[in-house]
Amino acid sequence: MRILTYYEKTVLEALKNGPKPRNVLFKELCPKTMSIKKLQTTLNELEDEGRIICRPRRIGESHKWTSVYALPKHRHLLEADYSQIARAVKYLRLELCRNPEVEEVAAKIGEDPEGVRKLLFKHASELRWKPPTPEEKEEAKKLREKARKLAAMIKYSLDNEIDLSEISVEDIKRAEFLLKHQFESIKNEDVGIIGIILGSGFPPPPERKERSKKEATEATKKLRNLKKVEP
Repeated sequence: MRILTYYEKTVLEALKNGPKPRNVLFKELCPKTMSIKKLQTTLNELEDEGRIICRPRRIGESHKWTSVYALPKHRHLLEADYSQIARAVKYLRLELCRNPEVEEVAAKIGEDPEGVRKLLFKHASELRWKPPTPEEKEEAKKLREKARKLAAMIKYSLDNEIDLSEISVEDIKRAEFLLKHQFESIKNEDVGIIGIILGSGFPPPPERKERSKKEATEATKKLRNLKKVEP
């Protein structure tokens, strides 16, 4: 086994207490101990030899990613968190109207897709998850369109016109999700073209009172209750 250089020892010492993002290592070690170029070269060499590991991680909710470095004994600290994955699957299932892809879950929580893949397949049964098929993706597009129409009807005070026989409790849940998380994106035009609104056959009034986000969410709860007591 070769003797470690001063720079390599310095990097390993910096990582002894747990994983650190690349920018944190840069702030701690550059330029006082070594140049940015030297640090990156040292990180690459240590990773190639298996003395450290590196995982990509998204920065907050942005589309930017960074690298996080750790000693092999801290590998478990870089693995995707099950509770995060469970929340992401639940959220994306409502948003997409289908089971999400591995990459979609990974992007949502800002984790490495391979780590997410392992946990998703390991806990697939309890998460009620499986990779979506092309047919399910096509069906999801129709369900999302229906959910947007339903959400628009609720947002623009048209829920008294809804035919409950044409919708399910799941449809209402999806509409409620849109009203809660994507309220501003729902427009009056989403109600649909004249005469084709969930089979009810009436035109969308262009000047209908727009409810507040809170009022619209309350209206979906009333619809849920009405649907549950149907024979």
